[in-house]
Amino acid sequence: MHDANVLEPRLQVFTLLLGPLSRGENSGCSDHTACEALAPSFRGRLCDQVARLPARHLAGGEHLYLMGNPARSLFLVQSGLIKTSSISPAGEERTLRLYKPGELLGELCICGGGRREEATALEPSSVSEIPFASLLARLRKDPDAAVELAMVVCNRLAEAYEQIESLSWDTVLDRLARTLLRLADELGEPSESGIRLAHYIRQEELARLVGARREVVSGLLNRLRSSGHISYSPRGAITVRSAALQQFLEGRNPVG
Repeated sequence: MHDANVLEPRLQVFTLLLGPLSRGENSGCSDHTACEALAPSFRGRLCDQVARLPARHLAGGEHLYLMGNPARSLFLVQSGLIKTSSISPAGEERTLRLYKPGELLGELCICGGGRREEATALEPSSVSEIPFASLLARLRKDPDAAVELAMVVCNRLAEAYEQIESLSWDTVLDRLARTLLRLADELGEPSESGIRLAHYIRQEELARLVGARREVVSGLLNRLRSSGHISYSPRGAITVRSAALQQFLEGRNPVG
């Protein structure tokens, strides 16, 4: 989840990528939280180039990297589904984001040092690896990619404000509904009964995404299924009736 303190540091990432890099200059940031804006940024030719690199295969539940590991590379998801998460000093896990094929993760390597989050395959997956130094050099030779990155940073700033507001004001049910709508948009595929998530996501992961206990999320999922807004079977992917769920959410939070 985002904190208000990460908004301004994210602009440091944008400056780092677009500014000149003198010989011997350290390409790291001082604030690792600044880097989260980069995850969905890189598309097109760059990802095509990375996809040609040798693939690393992960079993479901296998770690791609752990907190404290050296952070020198980014990874392109070629297949499967990868999550990043943070672990509190008390051992509580919070899922930060899910990455589908075609997305890059591990962007905190932009700061150097060790990994500040961990990445785990939620299902059998394959990834390609690119050193951050190589990525930075390619971005600086591609003005179009720089413009796209500027747009992404602005969008991520807006998302951060929205998530802060959601954590401050929304109920768990509202956060769950918004999360299901976002997952349907990012991971969904059309079906006869709605938008079916292309990946099976356990209730524990949904709970970590919305910041609530699994028991609470389980009860709310049953409520949304009983009302016809979603459907699912044991160990089956969730199908979201997006229009109905959006209308339900707007009804709970009327404008004006």
